[in-house]
Amino acid sequence: MIDILRNIFEANPGKSTIVLKSTCSDCGYDVIIHITSTSGGFGLQGGALFERSPDGYFAKCSDCYKINPKIKDFNMTKFARAH
Repeated sequence: MIDILRNIFEANPGKSTIVLKSTCSDCGYDVIIHITSTSGGFGLQGGALFERSPDGYFAKCSDCYKINPKIKDFNMTKFARAH
């Protein structure tokens, strides 16, 4: 997952925060995750990300993550997209 986040920031030079818009893999509601590059890695606010493949990931809203911090369905086809 770290490599995916690094690639997102490399593709958006000069941005200190990246906003990802996706659908929660559990409840299906829209989720917006703000990702900030920090000296120790990355900070996420608004949800969680899970690696699906070297180039893809699942998003989960904060509420669903609190209930179950694992991915429920590995057959999801929707991926988050960076803005």
